[in-house]
Amino acid sequence: MTNLTIIEDLTLVPVPAWWQNPWILCALILLLGVVGYFGMRWLRARKVAMAVAQPVYQGPPPHLEALKRLADLRTRHATLSAYEVALECPDILRHYIEQRFNLPIRYQTTREFLGVAQAHPLLDGEPRKQLGEFLKFFDQIKFARDTATPQQTLDALDAAEAFIKRCVPSATPGGKGA
Repeated sequence: MTNLTIIEDLTLVPVPAWWQNPWILCALILLLGVVGYFGMRWLRARKVAMAVAQPVYQGPPPHLEALKRLADLRTRHATLSAYEVALECPDILRHYIEQRFNLPIRYQTTREFLGVAQAHPLLDGEPRKQLGEFLKFFDQIKFARDTATPQQTLDALDAAEAFIKRCVPSATPGGKGA
């Protein structure tokens, strides 16, 4: 058997006549587009539903733990530099937000975190704005090495505490609502 006989045995499979119709190709593209569109909407709705779902807390509610950590930081405030407060206070708030709103943001940059917070239905309007100002204030101290007076860092601790108290879920005892 030579190479010529092998090549002669190969023939193309004829394409069915209905496949050559341009309307079939348009219909398939349209069908794929519709399936893709509804698939994306389903995924987005599922993501939002998961984000809004209240997490089951292991141990004390996150707001109690965060308020306790802020109180501890407040008692040590006089012995800490602004930089040390800038390291600890945003970490407390990020940990609280991660647990309370079920957002994996603890190790994101401020810009990434605010982008995620923008899409979250429970973090809207004024709380999101205050949170952005709070995080930017401490970013200036941590990364730009700005200085801050003890009164400014105490004011930031007060703002963090007020934010946490504002975001306490209404289902918890003494909660004021999100």
